[in-house]
Amino acid sequence: MSRTLLVVLLLTSLLLASDKTREGQEIIEQARSKSDIRELPSFTMKANLKIENQGKLLLGQYALLWNGPNQWREEISFPGFDEIRIGASGTVALKRNLDFVPLRVYQLQRAIRYGQEGLTLRPDEQIKQVRTRKVNGIEARCAEIGSKVNVREICVDASTGAMVRDHPFVDKELAPLGTKFFPHLLSYVEEGKTVAEAEVTELTTIEPLPSSTFEVPAGAVSKPSCLNPITGRLIKRVNPSYPESERRTHVQGTVAIYAVIGLDGSLHDLRVVSGVSPGLNKASLDAVQQWHYEPYKCQDTPVEVESLIQVNYSLAQ
Repeated sequence: MSRTLLVVLLLTSLLLASDKTREGQEIIEQARSKSDIRELPSFTMKANLKIENQGKLLLGQYALLWNGPNQWREEISFPGFDEIRIGASGTVALKRNLDFVPLRVYQLQRAIRYGQEGLTLRPDEQIKQVRTRKVNGIEARCAEIGSKVNVREICVDASTGAMVRDHPFVDKELAPLGTKFFPHLLSYVEEGKTVAEAEVTELTTIEPLPSSTFEVPAGAVSKPSCLNPITGRLIKRVNPSYPESERRTHVQGTVAIYAVIGLDGSLHDLRVVSGVSPGLNKASLDAVQQWHYEPYKCQDTPVEVESLIQVNYSLAQ
């Protein structure tokens, strides 16, 4: 092969990669511009909530009062669980009756954050490819984003440009709000079953709310925070052992662990919030407490974040 041909092939490859990166970036920006309602000046959002809790259905309420990224109030309540968050410039004040987030509430919170998560690339991530495919029955354009340890996708509806999420999320009844779109039915699905659901009952743009709406309640704790932290990646993972007693008796399932990822990337405040058996629960805690993350960051400043880690145990047939 001639040197000239090699140069041509190299330049062609670089141009194709550049086109792919540009198109992928356009998809990500489209998802943000069409779906992140937090870019609107002021709005209110209210929703009826449902979660499955040990075979029982619990009903709750949600409210988000928004005056912009430096002044907002979010409330969520269920029987036995109440949480208020007050956002200000660079901080969030939290008041909660529990010192952890239950599994189903965590899954519900993720469902409600439509158009908010994962739209900022980490330095180690790059766009691998762009493709068209069906996502929950919707024709979508998708940007595949990869790093050395993880691959994920961001997809938008080919007709509206609104974000389309795949499993475990199911979003329905998309409706416009100003220049944005937002689903009025948001669900989290596990093993084919809806385990958390939010039905939006009110979502309207409004005039700015009075400052008194955003007063920090007594007993709330304020910490540094931001709306779009750069996601920290797992850099040390220790796999749990499978206790012999559980293996012999064919005990399997998923252990869910609440944890706080600290400023240095280490985990603290660990606790099992959905267990399987004493043996599997302990094995999971013993392993996960050794995990280490690259810290989540606001700009270049590390911040603490709450997380929920699921450890799966499965025996071959």
